[in-house]
Amino acid sequence: MIDTRFSTALQIVISVAVNEEANLRTTSQSLAQGLDTSASFVRKLLLPLNESGILATAQGGKGGINLARPRNQILLSEIYAAVTGDKKIWATRHDIPHEGLVGENIGDLSEFLCDRAEQAVVDMLGSVTIDDSVAELRRLEAKKSVDHEQPADAGLAPDRYAAE
Repeated sequence: MIDTRFSTALQIVISVAVNEEANLRTTSQSLAQGLDTSASFVRKLLLPLNESGILATAQGGKGGINLARPRNQILLSEIYAAVTGDKKIWATRHDIPHEGLVGENIGDLSEFLCDRAEQAVVDMLGSVTIDDSVAELRRLEAKKSVDHEQPADAGLAPDRYAAE
């Protein structure tokens, strides 16, 4: 099964950032609706994001979810580390017969490759902020608008970017 914690957590954090910009309150229920998942799953992901100082949550009628610090200071690698923990990109099989060149060494080779792949992912994510991600989403949205040949004077409403 493919692990979706990072992509889901990324969507959560970006949604909070976009909602803050639009002065909209973000709740676990509103995030769950936008993610087409349960609020309990969202709350499960909010815990490590909160503990890592990425998001801040407040209870009550005026509570909600906010960024814990400016979005240009939140790296995607921090989100990745918060929600994946020590889980590797792929698992290494150690339950195979350890005979011959392949059987004796494939586990070590697989772990070596996994460690290098993991470091490459973390390095790339460490060069991108939430601010960069919101800008890229806006660029993609603008490109879609151009691709659909919308009239030049058809502006996007400010709440068009509000996350659900």
